[in-house]
Amino acid sequence: MAQSITLSSAGTAAIILNPVSKSTTVILSAGSSGTVSVEFTLDDPTIFGGSSLVWALLSSGAQMISSNITTGLAYTVLSPIGGVRLNCSSNPGATTYTLKALQAVTA
Repeated sequence: MAQSITLSSAGTAAIILNPVSKSTTVILSAGSSGTVSVEFTLDDPTIFGGSSLVWALLSSGAQMISSNITTGLAYTVLSPIGGVRLNCSSNPGATTYTLKALQAVTA
């Protein structure tokens, strides 16, 4: 079953994933206006006292304007990752972003 988060203001929201799973598919849907990026981490956030998480862009562009996301965007990462998050720097129209992640347990 896919995990999901929503974000309707500037800020960040993350989905913690199983870093042992083989691949992850991520889908982003958005409303009318705002700027958002999808980021991932290779770190395992479930390790107590572990290193701080380092986030990097999943998308090829630095940020996406949500008015360009009319039918949603999908990414598939074939290697294990520890988490994905939305990073919204500007949301003047109170757009609601939804990020879903589904992990495969086999190759």
